[in-house]
Amino acid sequence: MASILPSGQCLYDETHQNARKWCISCEEGLCEECEKTHKKTKATRDHQLISIDDYRKIEDVPFPLTCSNHDKKLESCSDVISIDIAASNARQSTAVADLQEAIKVTLRNIKLCIKNRNTAREDIEKQEKDIRSIIGNTRTKINGHLDDLEEKLMQTLVSATKTYKSKCKNSLQQFKIQEEKLIKLKDQVLQMKEFASDLQVFLVTRQIDKLVMSEIESIKTATDFLYDFKFNLVLNSDI
Repeated sequence: MASILPSGQCLYDETHQNARKWCISCEEGLCEECEKTHKKTKATRDHQLISIDDYRKIEDVPFPLTCSNHDKKLESCSDVISIDIAASNARQSTAVADLQEAIKVTLRNIKLCIKNRNTAREDIEKQEKDIRSIIGNTRTKINGHLDDLEEKLMQTLVSATKTYKSKCKNSLQQFKIQEEKLIKLKDQVLQMKEFASDLQVFLVTRQIDKLVMSEIESIKTATDFLYDFKFNLVLNSDI
């Protein structure tokens, strides 16, 4: 908390009153009564008074008391102009106006920087939102593409399975027919061997032998085209 400033004129009367105004010319605080007296007195009525709150804003502003060229106190350096002369009409000098303008321009630039960064932040948020939307839409498209791909693969698998199962079925039917023929020929040979005469056996054996050889050739031809069916699914490594 800032310390209380006493009224300078009241101190001469050995009384203590808190200052409510500050006289820039006299460089001392004024209580309410001292302020009235200050304004009535001819010598001080034109002095500029500021509030204590405004004075607080400038009381801690640093200023050098040493000559930077000679490392001496300012009042003892011969090259230094008297501070009273240098400070004459300081409030009306261009230095203050230039300082105010510099602060004004800097504040304007800061506002532009703040506006720029706020715009940049909003732009980043918008870009993030747009990209999130693109990612979501892409995910939906990919899912749709995968669904289509799955359906096509399933159709291909079903078609291939149906085709090769049909081939297996045809081969089985053919082998069963040949099996039945051979069983029948086997039974005929047994019957012939048991009940036929030698002449009949001789004649029938040649006929049955031709039939058996024909079936053997047929089976051999069929087995030359037999192979196991193996399905492979090759996936693109980039998927």
